[in-house]
Amino acid sequence: METSSFFELSEQISDEIKSSLSSLEDWGKADGHLGQYKHDVIADEIATPQLVAAGLGVFSEERPPIGLEESFMAIIDPIDGSTNASLGLPWYALSLCLVHSGEAIASFVRNLATGETFRAEIGSGAERNGKKILVSGVRDIEDSIVVFNDLPTKHFGWRQYRSLGSAALDLCKVADGSFDAFVDMGEGLALWDYAGAALICKEAGAKITDSESNPISYSLSTGRSQLVCAGSDELHNTILSLMSD
Repeated sequence: METSSFFELSEQISDEIKSSLSSLEDWGKADGHLGQYKHDVIADEIATPQLVAAGLGVFSEERPPIGLEESFMAIIDPIDGSTNASLGLPWYALSLCLVHSGEAIASFVRNLATGETFRAEIGSGAERNGKKILVSGVRDIEDSIVVFNDLPTKHFGWRQYRSLGSAALDLCKVADGSFDAFVDMGEGLALWDYAGAALICKEAGAKITDSESNPISYSLSTGRSQLVCAGSDELHNTILSLMSD
């Protein structure tokens, strides 16, 4: 699949999900897996058939994998930040990543409440709402604003911190320089949580690895990875060191 076609399809899926959610009255829990909401199911039912019809395999949070034999795979979280959505908090997103031969080649993340859109193509940089973005470049922990997944176990010496509830959007705001680093202090993130945003971060100049400093993997696994992302190598290395102390 051409990346231009992927972006067009992502826009279409996003528009349809947003339109469907605009009339949704029940944002409660669904009867599926633990933590699944009715809006997750609705978004998945919109997105997955279109991805399959476009010839893509699908690796989604909301259903078993489809078309693992396909050369192009879409890794999707139809709504990342589902609890925020259920509470009416405008911090939840559609996250899509196009993978070919185990490599992320394009990604699309859209805040479904505000429409803010991030996208990236391998080797071509990252964008927010059509304009190029870069990381902040902050090097020192004492100057940094860090966004966390789950609660930190100690104070790293940051200037300020946030915990907002959507890893995809949190990572994208490191990519555009709003935050200086993202740190996962929980049990790790699933591939669909971070796949789309990880490429956006990398193309914006961030350093993103797991907590053992291993590169991000797009291997289709349901395992979890504890991620660290920062707008400079120096800040990334400092955070890893503080986590291991």
